[in-house]
Amino acid sequence: MNEQDLGGIGKLSRTRLAEVIRHFKGCFNASNVADCLHITKAKARGLLALWSKNGWLQRIRPGVYLPVELAAESSNDVIIDPWVIATQLYHPCYIGGWSACEYWGFTDQIFSSVVVLTVKKVNGKEQIAGNITFLIKKQDSEKMFGLKTVWKESIKVQVSDPHKTIIDLLDDPVLAGGIRSLADMLQKYFHSEHLNTAILLEYADQMKNKTIFKRLGYLLSILEPAEITLIDQCQERISQGNSQIDPSSKGKRLIKKWRLWLPDDFENTLQPIK
Repeated sequence: MNEQDLGGIGKLSRTRLAEVIRHFKGCFNASNVADCLHITKAKARGLLALWSKNGWLQRIRPGVYLPVELAAESSNDVIIDPWVIATQLYHPCYIGGWSACEYWGFTDQIFSSVVVLTVKKVNGKEQIAGNITFLIKKQDSEKMFGLKTVWKESIKVQVSDPHKTIIDLLDDPVLAGGIRSLADMLQKYFHSEHLNTAILLEYADQMKNKTIFKRLGYLLSILEPAEITLIDQCQERISQGNSQIDPSSKGKRLIKKWRLWLPDDFENTLQPIK
């Protein structure tokens, strides 16, 4: 193979690829390439197919590509931060759930997927892009608050702040991996430097979901009973109907004070931090 055909593509093609990679951080598509190189979309699609075929790019979903790092052992290896990929695929969105808990130090568990909350309509709750699994939740636009901007590979990424992270878990325990994981994450929040009960209550009010107060008040009554004021404020805000503490694990025992259905022997699994 001579220098002109290094890596299966010619010198002009390599120059064009280098220009695209310099111009776009993260993933890109045919429209991006066409705009960058001032060529037609058809020509751009042809270049993307050529670069992908020769191992310079990885197609992470139909029409969307990532550059392959020179140090990668396989063209299937993705070295770009998963949060960057999520931001570019599902914008407007933010990283939340257990992924935000990992970031804020509310869990020691290792999760194999990234939680993304987006206003974008997406088919399926789980999607795979670049060998990364994303758990997707459709989020109403009015619930896109309580976010913090962080930088990943020179790209702005939105992640739920510590308080919104906990409120999102109380809104949907699936984002914590279940109610038992949620209880552990909630305790770590209450024993962290991030604790702010006023903001927590403010965010809970904004979500307009009374079940959040049921779950929060009940869990605090068991795990953090000294939080009397917040527990009372939760009690004042609960609705009359009965709710499941964990929709994925239907309970049969009703806690009348909090109007919550609990799975059998649930309370025995809660371990307050001492």
